[in-house]
Amino acid sequence: MLKRTSFLLVSLIITCKAIAETPTLGAAWEADRLTIYSATDLKAISPVLLAFKVQNPNIKLEYHEFNTQELDRAIRVKSLENQPDVVISSAMDLQIRLVNDGYAQPIKDEILEVLPSWANWRNEVVGFTYEPIVFVYNKAAFKDKIVPLTHESLASVMRSGDDFFIHRVGSYDARYSGIGYLVATQDEVTSSISGRLQESLGRARTQVYRQTASLLDDIASGKLIFGYNLLGSYSFAREKYDDRIGVVIPQDYALVVSRAAFISKYAKHALNAQRFMSFLMSAEGQSVIANQSELVALNPDIEALVSRQNIYDQTINFHPIPLGPALMVYLDDSKRRRFIKAWENALLPSSPE
Repeated sequence: MLKRTSFLLVSLIITCKAIAETPTLGAAWEADRLTIYSATDLKAISPVLLAFKVQNPNIKLEYHEFNTQELDRAIRVKSLENQPDVVISSAMDLQIRLVNDGYAQPIKDEILEVLPSWANWRNEVVGFTYEPIVFVYNKAAFKDKIVPLTHESLASVMRSGDDFFIHRVGSYDARYSGIGYLVATQDEVTSSISGRLQESLGRARTQVYRQTASLLDDIASGKLIFGYNLLGSYSFAREKYDDRIGVVIPQDYALVVSRAAFISKYAKHALNAQRFMSFLMSAEGQSVIANQSELVALNPDIEALVSRQNIYDQTINFHPIPLGPALMVYLDDSKRRRFIKAWENALLPSSPE
């Protein structure tokens, strides 16, 4: 279900109101406004929005929250004159397609020159976070068992015939979750065992979900005991206050999603949008992301990530997903249909034809 909530930040107080079409307003008032459409939980990003407000107290900031696929559809169905100013999503492939289709304008900031090449495409869309894709497990369930630390070991243990995992593994539903489809396709690009792992997930009768929060809730409660390919940012944030779950950064390779943002070509408040993008990439913005938000900054302390598992003697192969046209390959209609069909056959063998 679409989470359609609008947030107006005034004097650092967030108040909620129902989303309605914004009426035409006077030019002076419009100049002090910024509208963001985002597939990011408000709770996760609110410290960033509040810090931006401290720097820009006269800007009235409106935040609309969607899931990834619904955000993409919302942008495409809205008239050009009613587009938001900034668009943010972890579904990097959908963001690239929007930019490729002409929905973005150039970002003007010298910091673009020092961004990693994989986090910037055409100076029109940038990644501002560094979010590993992780395994999550229920600690009580694994009290006397070895937690899989690699994709290979996970595939093997689920194929062992042990009923331990049956109906108790969860992952994203690649059919309806934008981030789920992205990481599933990138698994295929990155790993030679992705097909075998999908079969193992199917053997375990993996339960599929559209939202990270529901997955984490069920792992914490014990309804599930293991989560595959979850967003690290939300998982790390939950782990901090919920000692029922543990988070594993896979040691063989860890896909890294960067939450991608662009300024709409049709932004009514382009200068405010430029100011916000500059803040996201600035040292101060990255510090707020790293130390106050539930996201992971673009340039994290890698050793801090690794030390979560006390594996200082191991090297994790972090694999950032590059922003660029290659991400659109799996968005081709025929390619997507073939991939989803194979995914369903592997993970959901009882799904109807």
